[in-house]
Amino acid sequence: MSTRADADDEAFWGDADDDVALHRYRTLVNAIDDGLYQLDADGHFVAVNDVLVETTGYTRDDLLGEHVSLVLADADVRRMERELEGIEAIDDAVVTVDLDVRTADGETLPCELRVTPLLTDGEFRGSIGIVRGCAERNRQQDHDISDQKESAADLRESEDAFRSLVDAVEEYAIFRLDAAGNVISWNKGACKIKGYDREEILGDHFSTFYTEADRAAAVPERNLERALNDGSAEDEGWRVRKDGTRFWATVTITPIRDDDGSHQGYLKVTRDMTDRREREQELEGELQRILGRISDAFYAVDDEFRFTHVNDRAAELLQRSESELLGKQLWEVFPDLPEIDPVWDAFHTALETQEPTSYELYYDTLDFWVESNLYPSETGISVYFRDVTERRERERELERTERRFEAIFEDPNIFVGLLEPDGTVIDINGTAMGYVDAALEDVIGDHFCETPWWDESGRAVVREWTDRAAAGEYVNFEIDLARPTGVGYTLDGVFRPVTNEAGDVVSIVVSARDITARKKRERELEESEQRYRTLAEHFPNGVVTLFDHDLEYTLVAGQGFDKIPVDPAEAEGEHFDDVWPTEANRSLKPALQAALEGEERSVELEYAGREWIVYTVPITDSRGDVFAGVTMAHDITERKQYQRQLEETIERLEASNKRLEQFAYAASHDLQEPLRMISSYLQLIESRYAADLDADGEEFIDYAVDGAERMRDMIEGLLAYSRVETQGTPLEPVDLESILESVLADLQLRIEETNADIEIADLPRVEGDARQLRQVFQNLLSNAIEYTDGEPPRIAVDADRRGSEWLISVRDEGIGIAPGDQDRVFEVFQRLHSRENYSGTGIGLALSQRIIERHGGEIRVDSEPGVGSTFSLTLPAVESDSR
Repeated sequence: MSTRADADDEAFWGDADDDVALHRYRTLVNAIDDGLYQLDADGHFVAVNDVLVETTGYTRDDLLGEHVSLVLADADVRRMERELEGIEAIDDAVVTVDLDVRTADGETLPCELRVTPLLTDGEFRGSIGIVRGCAERNRQQDHDISDQKESAADLRESEDAFRSLVDAVEEYAIFRLDAAGNVISWNKGACKIKGYDREEILGDHFSTFYTEADRAAAVPERNLERALNDGSAEDEGWRVRKDGTRFWATVTITPIRDDDGSHQGYLKVTRDMTDRREREQELEGELQRILGRISDAFYAVDDEFRFTHVNDRAAELLQRSESELLGKQLWEVFPDLPEIDPVWDAFHTALETQEPTSYELYYDTLDFWVESNLYPSETGISVYFRDVTERRERERELERTERRFEAIFEDPNIFVGLLEPDGTVIDINGTAMGYVDAALEDVIGDHFCETPWWDESGRAVVREWTDRAAAGEYVNFEIDLARPTGVGYTLDGVFRPVTNEAGDVVSIVVSARDITARKKRERELEESEQRYRTLAEHFPNGVVTLFDHDLEYTLVAGQGFDKIPVDPAEAEGEHFDDVWPTEANRSLKPALQAALEGEERSVELEYAGREWIVYTVPITDSRGDVFAGVTMAHDITERKQYQRQLEETIERLEASNKRLEQFAYAASHDLQEPLRMISSYLQLIESRYAADLDADGEEFIDYAVDGAERMRDMIEGLLAYSRVETQGTPLEPVDLESILESVLADLQLRIEETNADIEIADLPRVEGDARQLRQVFQNLLSNAIEYTDGEPPRIAVDADRRGSEWLISVRDEGIGIAPGDQDRVFEVFQRLHSRENYSGTGIGLALSQRIIERHGGEIRVDSEPGVGSTFSLTLPAVESDSR
């Protein structure tokens, strides 16, 4: 784990025992941020961390037990197997390959995979690997370390990764306690050692594991207090399993604090040391050693290796009864033993030399690791042996732990240093060395505060941190430094004391991350939040709030607070329920909760004598995850009042229009009869007395008849105008080409009389009332034919799509309309010319305008006197019409 090529494990670990080594590993692994996994010898997942779960998109249950081909292509699996086959005989070898990882949603991610085989006496038992994104690795090769540092959330993910790995360790009970000492997590080792399943122990106080005497003496409480005061507490003594049996345990309790130093609970590590205690007690005297041997499995053989005595434990381990063994030769009962040289040599050497011998090996036939001690006599050999499989597994686990520790030490994202308790540098990883212009051998042996990372002003504080860590304190730090080039950077890290079983600090681990990029983002965020707060405080006629997932307000501002009995300064930091009264709470709370689920909503309510509309909107991060919500409330009291007044006005207008329509209908209907009478009598006079009338009389009669006819036309036009809304049919898809064909058929005689030239382009289907649109085009084409200067009329009709509407144009080359008269032509009974020059009632264009407005469109005229006119009207397009 040293950066030196000739470094070995002994140089790093020194004389550390198992507990210290594991403690050091646990201390460093807290900072890991890569995907980790373990495969068995057949390539199936047996452990994965949260980073790998998040990277692949599978759940932990999806991965565990599955073959690695679930996330790797078959070709990559074969490639990895070939690489491992080439190094299976080399302990601590590492294979590095680039390949693609398949995610649960079918995507592939380019990654770097670093794989280490797990060997036991040269036998391949599986592998452990680190998965790292290649994009990140390439950036690291560009030495842009500052931009690589991650936020505090990444540290928590790394802690989750460690917990996932630790959960598979069965030789240590590793679990967490809340601040009151209640169990809140439980690993497999805890289940095995203490006998409780996770579901039945979570929530119970950890004093459950102490003896009644210890509980009465308040030992559990004193241990927590000592851990909190000293930074950690170690204890050794009897503990009680679920079934009431006792075991001798060594316990380490470490307080857990969050980033601001607040106490969150404890981490408790328990190891069953009953075997070790028994071995220690054996050393107390000959009697204890004899008793210890007798408690082992024991058998005796004579000088011809025949069984002469077998105790119960020996019969159990040898998987044969006493009667099956007595009198039988050892090599007869176990015919493969002569092929095992250490066994054959130990028995024959003991018998021949009369000196004790021993051996330790894995015996396939009985499927356990055996430790045997042979004590010869003149008549034979006494054999004391035991199953040491668990001990060997613990040793293998320690070896794996060391390899993992080495991988973490070489992590390119973490600054790691190992110090003596007095601050002398033992080792520093390559990542840290990349920040200074010095070689590793230049700093080893120096006090850490004298190394090139620190300037003159920082050395005193680094010495203080080192002294505090040497006293057992976890020292968190953040410091601004500079590279040899003068480029500044910021480190965030911790000095962690590593203690032995006696609680003495044996080393100090310093780990840190370059958080320069994060600090820059934090400053930018602070500036952004200040700008946002300024905008919110000046939000006119309304209220702006920002709230988190606990419905606590992080921002409350806006000028609208002048109108309500709430102080924004007091509301900020409070829970939603504590700010608003019950009635407003009932209306608003579902909208706020919906925003936190990613949904936008609006709510109208009355509060403090005002009417408000409140918009709730989710706020998401760069990954699209909702991390907060915002509300924007507008005072719409005046707008609502105006809206109500407008609605009342519209109601009055509709009632007035209805009465006017009824009046127009009644008036036109009632005027029809007198007009018919006048016309009839005038025609009667003309037919009976025509011979008696002179020229003036006939002219007068013609004037009267013509006037009556024009009056009838005007009344009919007025009646049609009043019925546009009430007598129209529902709008539906209609074909304008068919309507134009019908209009042209009706105007055929006028077209022939005037020799009119009418060009009609392809016309679309529109949403409309066919009868009313026919009236519009009848009026427009009749006017185009009528208002000419004596030349044959030239008329063009075309259409242009404008979004959801069609623009229909009717263009002529007639006499045109003066600019000042272009609005008058759409007024009822407005004529621009005398009846002697052009006929008409003056209501056709007004009727056309009202019909087009009923269709949701508009009509206008563009004209130049002597050049012609273009009447343009818009109609709604048929949605399914692609033209």
